[in-house]
Amino acid sequence: MKIALIHYTYAPVIGGVEIVMAEHARFFAEQGHEVTVICDQGTSDDPRIRVELLPDAADAGELARALEPRLANMDVVMIHNVATMPFHLGLTEALWNIARRLTSVRFIAWIHDLVACNPDYELPSLTEWPWSALARAHERYQYVAVSELRRSQFMKLTNGQCTVIPNGLNPERMLGLTEPIAELAKEYDLTAREIVLLHPTRLLKRKNVELGLRVTAALKAAGRSCAYIVTGAPDAQNPASRGYAEELQILRLQLGLEDDALFLHEDMPIEGADLASLYMLADALFFPSRQEGFGLPVLEAALHRLPVFCAAIAPLNALLGHGVTLFPLDAEPAQIALMIAARLGTNDAWQARNEVRRMYSWPAVYRNYLAPLLTGSDTRITP
Repeated sequence: MKIALIHYTYAPVIGGVEIVMAEHARFFAEQGHEVTVICDQGTSDDPRIRVELLPDAADAGELARALEPRLANMDVVMIHNVATMPFHLGLTEALWNIARRLTSVRFIAWIHDLVACNPDYELPSLTEWPWSALARAHERYQYVAVSELRRSQFMKLTNGQCTVIPNGLNPERMLGLTEPIAELAKEYDLTAREIVLLHPTRLLKRKNVELGLRVTAALKAAGRSCAYIVTGAPDAQNPASRGYAEELQILRLQLGLEDDALFLHEDMPIEGADLASLYMLADALFFPSRQEGFGLPVLEAALHRLPVFCAAIAPLNALLGHGVTLFPLDAEPAQIALMIAARLGTNDAWQARNEVRRMYSWPAVYRNYLAPLLTGSDTRITP
């Protein structure tokens, strides 16, 4: 499709609407749509997204005559805030009239803010044109609000129809992931997983990585979307370590975990900043060692506010008095998997984090709302 997004400003101008538009534009472009942003100020560093500046015009009529040919070839025109805010009334009026003439183009009016319902603004009478356009529903606009509050305000004000599509966020960016870890997260869709277990370790027999593989398989069998991340490589000085790594590869294949159990040494060296990013990305530390001299990852995980699941061995069982769940080494993988799911299920921070990933990450917003919007199918108010 040919999609135009219209607002007063665009990136690199910093603002909530600008950020939302940039994410919309990026996702539309990634899906192969032809994207044009039309604004008073902004640029694009993405060759797939074209930015065109609004023409100078003496009045709304002149602006409409200049803008209409640009929009005539579009399939969808998304108007962000211009239909409900007073910052460029000439553009509001021009689009109002253009939409009546371009009947083959879909116009979608995005309501981030609603001046007619905001007591902080002193406005002239909303019964006079063009101010009245800010408090009326255009017969050809499809209205989308970013929250139930904005939807209910608009419907009460105008008696028009409106649906809700929430804003989203970019988990990789918000978590401050390093570029290698962000690419890893994207490749394996890690931010959409329900449970991500981190096991910082070298591949040594005493580290008991095979238990992590079996627990991951048990979580998958229980219907959980999960990933198990193992950071370390085999010990280059230890032939037994290399043999153990080969055994783990075979077990991973047997358990069908090629895309779920990630041995990062296969793809990248893990620097200090990358390890910190992995702690930010993960939901819990899984540390099933049979032997340890100290167990520093337990403390690292606590510093990152991660729940810890570790073997009930000394010295791990004496490091911390809070946030650690111990399991016996002879416990069945299915028992450990059940324990992990149950403990995380009572953790408010994990539940909120999982809700954000499921409902408000940009991939989820695109899949649940934006893609159906473009195809004209019904969008949902709640996921």
